[in-house]
Amino acid sequence: MVHPAIPRDLDITISQPLHLNPMPMPATPQYPGLPSNQPDIRSCPLPGVRCPTCAANGNEVWVIPGRACGNCGTPCC
Repeated sequence: MVHPAIPRDLDITISQPLHLNPMPMPATPQYPGLPSNQPDIRSCPLPGVRCPTCAANGNEVWVIPGRACGNCGTPCC
């Protein structure tokens, strides 16, 4: 006997997406950190900080703030 309030596994159906076409690409790609086409937005900041240890050694390594450098292991804020 099947409990009326609990659906059975066989009652589950998978719906198909409304469209199978990929999203259209924008006419002009938008790059963060570059000037924007919108007058209210002058630029978008890029996330990341340079690792001070690697920079002192002449290497350019960018790290997500709060994570450790993948090159030398220095914690970066």
